Amino acid sequence: MRNLLSVFAIVVFICSCKHTKESIPSHSANFIKNFHEGVRLKHSGEINAAIEKFNLCLKEDINDDASHFGIAQLYLMKDDLANAAIHTKKASELDPKNTFYLTELAYMYQELQQYEQSAEIFDKLAKLNSQNPEYYLGSIYNWSKANKNDKAILVLNNYEKNIGSNPELSLKKFQLLIRIKQEKEALTVLLDAKNRFPNEPSIIANLVDYYIQRKQFETGMKMLKELIVADPNNGMALLMLGEMEMQYGEEQVGFKHLKEAVRNEGVTLDQKMEVLIAIQNMNNTDSDMESLVNYMTNRYPNEAKAHSIKGDYYFKQNNFSQATEAYKKAVNVEPNLYPIWNQILLLEYQNQWFDSLLIDSEKCLSYFPIQPMPYFMSGVAKIQKKEFTSAIKRLQEGLDLILNDLPLESEIYSQLGVAFFGLKDLEKGKLYFEKSISKQPNNLFLKNNYAFQLALHKIDLEKAEKLIDGLLEVEPEDARFLDTKGWILFVNDKFKLAQEYFIKANLSMPNDKIIVEHMGDVSFKLGDKTRAVEYWIKAKELKSSNDSLERKIHNKAYYEPIY
Repeated sequence: MRNLLSVFAIVVFICSCKHTKESIPSHSANFIKNFHEGVRLKHSGEINAAIEKFNLCLKEDINDDASHFGIAQLYLMKDDLANAAIHTKKASELDPKNTFYLTELAYMYQELQQYEQSAEIFDKLAKLNSQNPEYYLGSIYNWSKANKNDKAILVLNNYEKNIGSNPELSLKKFQLLIRIKQEKEALTVLLDAKNRFPNEPSIIANLVDYYIQRKQFETGMKMLKELIVADPNNGMALLMLGEMEMQYGEEQVGFKHLKEAVRNEGVTLDQKMEVLIAIQNMNNTDSDMESLVNYMTNRYPNEAKAHSIKGDYYFKQNNFSQATEAYKKAVNVEPNLYPIWNQILLLEYQNQWFDSLLIDSEKCLSYFPIQPMPYFMSGVAKIQKKEFTSAIKRLQEGLDLILNDLPLESEIYSQLGVAFFGLKDLEKGKLYFEKSISKQPNNLFLKNNYAFQLALHKIDLEKAEKLIDGLLEVEPEDARFLDTKGWILFVNDKFKLAQEYFIKANLSMPNDKIIVEHMGDVSFKLGDKTRAVEYWIKAKELKSSNDSLERKIHNKAYYEPIY
């Protein structure tokens, strides 16, 4: 609502002065007392008591405009527009030349949605003062709201004739003409306004909309280019132009304008996200992408989407550390985003960041206690920390939640097998590995892991060798399989042959901590202690989890692995 009360005290004071000069001499002392008491009560917030005092004034003089207006203002304070309008109308009838009364009445009718009455009063005010823009604009607005657009246009023409034109008026006239479907006349008004105000962005922007809505795309593009010259930071204009240029095959300049749109205001976060996703999908090596995703997180630090798009960028660049950092910021902002949590856990698992994996899988469980994947990840991390009993608990909890997910079920069984092997419960370890393979009989890596565990604990070596030989028939160059074959030969004291397999595996994966340590082990067994220690030191640098590694390095001797 327009602030109709802000000048109440001034108006009442003015009215009081008027009565002092003209009317008050004919009023009784009691009238004057009630009038001023009404003003005092209004200021102290005693609205109903103030109304009573002004009504006492009206009992003595029903035609006192100041009392009517005082009551009107008090009804406004009670949000009683209807009664306020009645008394304001009465005040304006009693003092028809009082433009303040008329103005207040016009705005009251507007608030009451009595638009024609409001417009008629604004027209009357414009005749009383043809140089006041407020009256014309009030009339135009209310005639338009009353769907009397032809009358609104007439008032607008009078405004231009008496005061002059400006971009805002031209746009109002254009919009009114469009509303009454006089499109030719509307375009003429807009083009004329562009000639008179050639660098006014609002005029050009409406021309852009006009042409594009009517599928006049070439003219629309021309106007868009002019708009960007007039308003170079107009994000929506840059976005529209970039999209149109891409459609016309002008990809280089289109990309340029789309990237500029991302950095400017007027474009929503979702629109910016769509642009960045499109750029990443079409040109993942774009040199500006890093600065753009950094802009997004700086501009929208409390928006998970901004951090997630940054994570996606670094993920596609194989920069998994920064990708994970960005994803973590996303879930810090909005924790209930399971897909992002899942991506964090997978990255930590794949990169063997087990300390972080344990922390983050437990955090994830606090938000998603019925998702089985975080239980699996927590179990894996606990196994790496040799917390086997706790790992078994988590893995079994996850197992109970699985529904129609054979791959995950199989993986959990295999990790249960590893955990029971870690507790030296070899029979249960074998049982869970067999269950795992029965769920995914074609999963070569599960079979390799089982064979390695059997060799590590020096049980069922014939079964282990049969498993790995079958895998090597399918994937003869796989470094993991070659390493497991070498380890089976190693525990069978076939060191020279084992070395051949370790060397092949090491050539394929020179920085794998397990393979590097095995290279040291077999070098020691073949009598090359110097080379053995070099490999063991490198395995330590690669963060081997073998608890006996330090002893091997320190004593320059071989000890059985402890995982």
